[in-house]
This record gives sequence, structure tokens and C-alpha cells, in this order.
Amino acid sequence: MTPYQDVSSALPNWIELEPGENVLFHELPERRARLGAYVASLGLFEVWRRRTHFVVTNQRVATVRGLVSIDRQVIPLDRVERVTLRGRGRSVTVQVATVNGALGTQPFGPLSEDQARRLIEAVERARPTPA
Repeated sequence: MTPYQDVSSALPNWIELEPGENVLFHELPERRARLGAYVASLGLFEVWRRRTHFVVTNQRVATVRGLVSIDRQVIPLDRVERVTLRGRGRSVTVQVATVNGALGTQPFGPLSEDQARRLIEAVERARPTPA
């Protein structure tokens, strides 16, 4: 595995990590990826955006979101088979396919194209190599 910088300190306290778990990637949705939502909500979309976190650790890839209740979408890295980018331009989605379709293909987004590429890179770096 490639060395990485742990960015756990940037996580809000309501996102819990397991002992020994290190954060490789942590970002909020890019504002420009949902420009229409900002305009339609007269800026209130920012509250939702700040409560949505895309996280890759040395153990899992996750999206944690919620204003009142917390919704977690978590895939252990050892279950990740393939990670692909879907879409172009301001708003893209990362598709995470699981081994033998156990958890199906899960979308992570909306992200900017740069964010999506960094997320994919973090997952690829962290994934266990097949024996």
C-alpha cells in the first residue's frame, strides 16, 4: 500500500472511526456540482452540502449524510471489485461495484470530476491486492 496522509482530524465528531482506521480521502460535495440546487433553494442547499461527507479510509469507502438523522452508505474495501467514473462536466458520480455483486453497484456523488478522480485514486491505493 502506498503511504498516505491521515486526515482524520478534519472529520466531524459524528463520523466515527474504528480503532486503527485512517482517513485517506474526505471531502464534501463540490458546490458547482449542484449549482441548480443552490439556485432553487435560495442557498439553503449549503446546509445539506455541509452534512454530506465522502470518506475513504484504509478499511472502507463511505458516504455519511443527514440533517436530522444520519444515513451511512458503507462498503468495506475488501468487498470492492471495481470503481468507475460516470458522467462528465460539473456533476459526476463514482460507481463502486462489489465482489460478485454482493452489495450491487453503489453510487457516490454528486462530485466534481476532480473530486471523483481523487476518490477513485484513494480507493485504488487502499484496496487490498489480490493474492
